[in-house]
Amino acid sequence: MDRRKQQVLKAVVEDYVDTAEPVGSRTLARKYGLGVSPATIRNEMADLEEMGFLEQPHTSAGRIPSDRGYRFFVDMLMETVTPPPQLVERLRRMYAERVDHISRLLRQTAQVLSETTDCLALVESPRVEPVTFRHLQVLPLSERRAVLVLVTDEGLVQQRLVELPEPAAEADLQRISTVLTRRLAGLTLDRVGRTALQELYNELAACRALLEAALEALRPPASDDDHLVFVLGTRRLFRQPEFQDVERAQAVLGLVEQQELVRDLLGRQGGDELVITIGHENPYPDLYDCSVVSATYRLGGDVAGRIAVLGPKRMHYARITSLMELLAQLLTEAIERTVR
Repeated sequence: MDRRKQQVLKAVVEDYVDTAEPVGSRTLARKYGLGVSPATIRNEMADLEEMGFLEQPHTSAGRIPSDRGYRFFVDMLMETVTPPPQLVERLRRMYAERVDHISRLLRQTAQVLSETTDCLALVESPRVEPVTFRHLQVLPLSERRAVLVLVTDEGLVQQRLVELPEPAAEADLQRISTVLTRRLAGLTLDRVGRTALQELYNELAACRALLEAALEALRPPASDDDHLVFVLGTRRLFRQPEFQDVERAQAVLGLVEQQELVRDLLGRQGGDELVITIGHENPYPDLYDCSVVSATYRLGGDVAGRIAVLGPKRMHYARITSLMELLAQLLTEAIERTVR
């Protein structure tokens, strides 16, 4: 693509992102100082449309970028921007505050992403298997039900329901909590050998049935239900002009309400630090009018999960990617401090 066509394509993308209106040649000539006449720009736009970089939604309308046009812009024309200093300072102060649980950090990150991008924020919790126990507490809910609160070495808090085989006194549950914490702290369940289990049964022989129920609750769930994705910003997303179409909005909402599909969507982003998928590059047809920008955060040097925004293809890619990189860095640093 020659330089003039690149200038025209860049101007079309940037104007459409700002206005959400199809872009005409006269608008480009007036606003972007391309140094050529509207007639020349019109010819260049016609060529770009024929090459598949622009589309004309209606015969009498201007042009809008196609998926291919957005991709060329992101890969070849997008200029790096830095987040505003005031925003950087506010976020650094926010993430410098120590929090007790990673889940709170993740929700905070989703809220920031949604507020600063007007897109849907998706923040994946780190995979927690195998779980290394730090502290366990069995708390009574009713005569035959209790909740097992599990704190891992990564600072994650999980709660699992325990169906009790027999009525249990609070003192018995407290004793089980104390013994389990003392015996299992620093271990994963798969590292609890027969000897350790036998010692548990010996020490808690008087309440063996209750102990077995608690141990069963400690086993990893068969599903990925503990591998959550925090989804925030639905209202902000649906204020975008592209989602005034109720059917389109409902299709996207129906997808993001399914944790399994959202986990799959993020999983397909791969292990690269920053990934942008545009329109038909997305795996689900309901997202063909959307783009997803995601970045990884780390724990102990390894990729722990992804943060992402989902919005219309008409998004401020440069601004959002710089924000994603900053938030991924701040989240990584905050998680490292939390789990120390």
